[in-house]
Amino acid sequence: MMAIWKSWYRGNVNDFHYFQMKMADSTTKQCERLTMNMPKKICEDFAKLLWSEKVQIKLDKKKNTEQLLSILENKENNFMTNFPAFLERVFALGTGATVEYKKDDKTLIDYIDGDVIIPYKFTNSYINGLITISRYTKGTGANKRYFTHITYHEYKDGKYTKLNELYKSSNETTLGREINFNSEFPNVVEFEEYITDTPYFQIWKPVIANNFDTDSPMGISILANQIDKFKAIDTEYDSLNREFRTGKKRVLIDRTAVKRSPQVDETGEVNYVSYFDNDDEVYVAIAGMENQPVKEIDFKLRYQEHINSINAQLNYISAGVGLGQNYYNFDGQGVKTATEVVSENSDTYRTKKHHELMVNDCLYDLIKAICELENISYKSINIVFDDSIIEDENALIKRGLELYQSKTISLEKFMKKYLHYEDSEIQEEMAKIQSENKLIQPEGLDFFGMTQDASESEETSDKE
Repeated sequence: MMAIWKSWYRGNVNDFHYFQMKMADSTTKQCERLTMNMPKKICEDFAKLLWSEKVQIKLDKKKNTEQLLSILENKENNFMTNFPAFLERVFALGTGATVEYKKDDKTLIDYIDGDVIIPYKFTNSYINGLITISRYTKGTGANKRYFTHITYHEYKDGKYTKLNELYKSSNETTLGREINFNSEFPNVVEFEEYITDTPYFQIWKPVIANNFDTDSPMGISILANQIDKFKAIDTEYDSLNREFRTGKKRVLIDRTAVKRSPQVDETGEVNYVSYFDNDDEVYVAIAGMENQPVKEIDFKLRYQEHINSINAQLNYISAGVGLGQNYYNFDGQGVKTATEVVSENSDTYRTKKHHELMVNDCLYDLIKAICELENISYKSINIVFDDSIIEDENALIKRGLELYQSKTISLEKFMKKYLHYEDSEIQEEMAKIQSENKLIQPEGLDFFGMTQDASESEETSDKE
């Protein structure tokens, strides 16, 4: 099934977008059906809903956070670019994996697509043993060789093991014989073992049940149950474009009219002249119109009917994947995504929060693995997702400020919930605020210009 999901994500499905059409003269013609490529668009939008540059990853200490981010954002890992693309493919294929490892004294992340993952140990849907496969070639012609790199990852009883195997073949369709792994990868350890409370791999899956194989621990594509709808919308989109191709204006003339007539010019030379522009496709020459006036045919295009039908299909699809009605709109030129603020009781919001559970858990384990490999100490890992699509960040801060100024919440609560400060940062900032208040604020006013009552002033003095 994953091959089918991948072909729809890619945008051209051989047994649907390429087909034979029977013509009026009983011959057949190979045709290509146009596509709106909605599977790709949907997977992009799921990745954007769950991940943006505004997502914050923090450890309890600032210097440790900076060290972590430097590893995530180095040239090899390029997390802020590679991760959204990987997340998009997870929703397209139903499963993906990240693997953390050391190479040349650097901690690296592999982003692995689901179609090269084989689980071999699992409990319910939790996979604790998997195989990842990659292939590459060397040489050309008769000297071309095919290499298959197989890696076994297993986590059991607090122990993570990783075993690499390499196979070489002269035939693309066979595995071949096993060869020495370090002959091709001299700087990679063939077998590794770690005592750890978290494996150095994570399995990413959309949080929806696999109704194609209920016994499989593998995930299911967000596209899986929408294939018929994708077929319908591509059929209608192709019909819209064909409406313009076949419904263009035509002028019927007798075919004798396009024949060139001889004319003699002033020099006596005979020239053949046509009264119609043979390159103008509006003219159609047919037999049987002798002595009849030119007939114009101007078809009425069913433009709006197609637009309405495509929008209906978009609603079916967006509702089917959990984005709710009217998330997409087609205006005849392209598909537009809803840009208005999403309310907390909407399908889009609930779907976003639903899948955030998976992203948060996997990302937490990924960060934990990197910290272990790099010996970065931490007491807490804080992941703050971007909810600006739900409500503008500035509006949230303004609301929090109003709650603080009305004495509904404390300054500490405001800084933690609305400014996303860590506990250590809050204490540091509050100390700075108190110091600045002593220097620049009139007595009885706090940092935000609020008048303190006598009891609060005395309480502050006592604490000082």
